[in-house]
Amino acid sequence: MRRTFRRCGYVKEAHYRDGWPAADGAVHDAVGYAILRRDWLAGTTTAPDWNDGDGRA
Repeated sequence: MRRTFRRCGYVKEAHYRDGWPAADGAVHDAVGYAILRRDWLAGTTTAPDWNDGDGRA
């Protein structure tokens, strides 16, 4: 699924740790992908700027 998103121009924008509870009580990580309208229309990809100045990657 993630490979399909990337091939279609979507970019990973979020990683939710312990964000998906399962029926058996286990908790899994989840990710969020998105595409900007201008990227969709232009056939381009704009990666997020993860350097937000807090000193962490």
